[in-house]
Amino acid sequence: MIDELEVSDITVNSVISDYPILNLFDERLSTKLRSSAVSALTITIDARDFVDEQINTFAILGHNLTSSASIILDMNIVDSWPGVTSQTIIWNEDTILKYFTTIDTDADFLLCETGDTLITESGDTIVSEYGYCYFQIRINDASNPDGYIEIGRIWLGTYLQVDPSSLLDFTVTYKNDDVVVFGKGRQKFATKGVTWREFNFSFPESSHTMVSAIKTMYETVGNHSSVIFCNFDDLTDYALVLPCYCSIDGELAFQHSERMRFRYSLRFVENK
Repeated sequence: MIDELEVSDITVNSVISDYPILNLFDERLSTKLRSSAVSALTITIDARDFVDEQINTFAILGHNLTSSASIILDMNIVDSWPGVTSQTIIWNEDTILKYFTTIDTDADFLLCETGDTLITESGDTIVSEYGYCYFQIRINDASNPDGYIEIGRIWLGTYLQVDPSSLLDFTVTYKNDDVVVFGKGRQKFATKGVTWREFNFSFPESSHTMVSAIKTMYETVGNHSSVIFCNFDDLTDYALVLPCYCSIDGELAFQHSERMRFRYSLRFVENK
C-alpha cells in the first residue's frame, strides 16, 4: 500500500503546537501529531491533486487511541459534511487499516459559462463523473487516559494485490540493534536497542502484467519511501505478519523462467 498524502492536503481542527501536522510526514512513527481534542478531533484531507486519482486504503499508524475510540471516515465531492458517505473504521492496537471499494478522486464538475461550478437551486454541486475528492476523519476518544490523541502517520492511497502471492514461501526474521561488547574474561557490556522484523519473500512465476506492476511499485517507492505490507490481506490475527509499516530493502531482481514469465524476491524491513 502506497500513501498519496502531502502536507498541503491536510488540515486539523486542533493541534498542540509542539506536535504539528508536519510530523505526520516524518518516516519515524515516534514523531507524532498530537491534539487535545480527544472528544472531537477532525482531520480534513483534500485529495484533488492525488497523482493516482484513486483511493482504496485508509490507515492510522503509531497512535495512542483506545479500544473505545470512535473512528469515522467521511467522503464528499466538496468540503462540506452534512449527509455524506461514511465508513466506520475498526480499532486495532497497532495498525488501524481499512480497505474499501476503489474511489475516484477526480470528480468532473459541470461549469457555467462564467467558469463557476454549476449548482442546483438547493445548492448541490452538479458533476458529470462522480467521485470523492474530500475526506474527513472524525475521532472521538473521550476516555483516553493520556488526555490527548496522537498519531504517527495517516495513510490514504492504493494497494497492490500481488498474484500469485508468496503465502507459502517466506521467512520472518526477528532482529535487534542491541550493542554488545565482551571484555577480557568474557565480561559483558550491553546497551539495549529495539527489535524489528525482516521479511523475505520469494514469488512464483508471474505474468507480464504482474511483473510490470511490481516494477512500477518499486520505481515509485524505492528504498527511500515506506509501504504497509499485508501478507494475509484482511487476516490480522497472525502475529508474525500483522500489517507492517516497512521499507523495501535492497534490489529487485527478476529471474526469467520461460515464455516471458519471471520469478522475483523482495525483502521488507520493519520501520519504527
